[in-house]
Amino acid sequence: MDTDQCQTVLVHLPNHSVVYDFFREVHLFYKPIHTYLSIIMCIFGTVANFCNIVVLTRRQMRTPVNMILTAMACCDTVVLFSNLIYTTHYSFVAFKHCHPRHWSYGWALFLIAHAHLSLVGHSSSVWLSVMLALLRYMTLRSRGNAGGSQIGLKHSYLAIGATICFVAIVNAPNFLTYKIHEIRLNDTCVVRDPALLGAAAYLPGIAEIALAKHCLVFRLVFWISGLVFKVIPCCLLSLFVWLLLGILKEVKANRQRLLKNSRQSTQPTPRIFQSRKFFRGAASARGERADRTTNMLLAIVFVMLFTEMPQGIMALLSGMISQEFRRHIYNNLGDLLDLFSLCEACMSFIIYCSMSGQFRNEFRRVFIPNSLHCSERTPSVRRPSDAYTKMSYLKPNEMCENGSSTYSEFDRSGAAKVGKRFLCSDSSTVLATVHLANLRGRG
Repeated sequence: MDTDQCQTVLVHLPNHSVVYDFFREVHLFYKPIHTYLSIIMCIFGTVANFCNIVVLTRRQMRTPVNMILTAMACCDTVVLFSNLIYTTHYSFVAFKHCHPRHWSYGWALFLIAHAHLSLVGHSSSVWLSVMLALLRYMTLRSRGNAGGSQIGLKHSYLAIGATICFVAIVNAPNFLTYKIHEIRLNDTCVVRDPALLGAAAYLPGIAEIALAKHCLVFRLVFWISGLVFKVIPCCLLSLFVWLLLGILKEVKANRQRLLKNSRQSTQPTPRIFQSRKFFRGAASARGERADRTTNMLLAIVFVMLFTEMPQGIMALLSGMISQEFRRHIYNNLGDLLDLFSLCEACMSFIIYCSMSGQFRNEFRRVFIPNSLHCSERTPSVRRPSDAYTKMSYLKPNEMCENGSSTYSEFDRSGAAKVGKRFLCSDSSTVLATVHLANLRGRG
């Protein structure tokens, strides 16, 4: 049975159209560029995601959100590295040097493994982004609920394991789809050596079990790939984007209302005014940090949504419209859709560096040599992450040979906060400030 008979055709297209010619011209123009562009993006994406994994798994960076981002980086690394090997071998070796060793049984096994790794890895990354949006939504919703359960690392590990297991189990029918066929070498590439005309070559093909019982397995694979791995995650991502934007709007409105009410209240004494000012500043800083984190995660989700939605729509249309759609439109746009997936896998590092100061600082500590910046910290300077209930003193900043300070920007802001909190007029205000800091630490 031919695979064309396995389709559920709802709409028939004409055999010839000006639209087909247009998409073919686009394909012929972009195809030579895609090979080199995809290799560059695979190399950059593999290195960038490796940096993401190293930075996000540092002890001080281990949070539930960062662990899910690490799992996404691992999935993207597998997909990019596998795609790099595939593109390099078949673009510059197998077709140009038509030899049986480049079309061996081992390379056919690699093609099958590449297809499965790409689908499972990419789909796991998509569903992990859904879990990321869900986790952030639950965190923001439970922030003001004292009786709500806190989300910890254990929950993120369970979410990662459940997501990968779910994708692997749902993808099980796809494991039965492929079978290795032996064909003649000159049917796959241009043989320049006459002695190799009758040589054998091995390529993956559709297995008989996938076409049995009216293409049951083949139809399952199609609907799973198009619906479960593309359309449903995109719908869930759209829902969580809408919910998160609503929460951000609500939090911003509540913050402005509280600040307005505090300004309209009765004029407090100078001591109470200083304590209130400190408390409002700390709460505002926490809210801004939470907003920045949510905005960064929204950027990741938006990138995932805009790159996956076109692929999901095209995959569904290719199964519901006649074979002309796949042959003349879907196949000609395949390289562009592949480019969307590569861009998605490479964008995370750029988003982290542009929107997370903590990621930038940790990246500098890990990857920039000590000779390029001052990494030694003076022993008498208290780290900003210590509890604000300890009295400490600050030494003047020591300067490096290049004129930069030993403090990072994060240390300077922390030191400024400490100095501001304890530069009070008398001992009672100091005790009030320390008491507020203790309450904040326990909260």
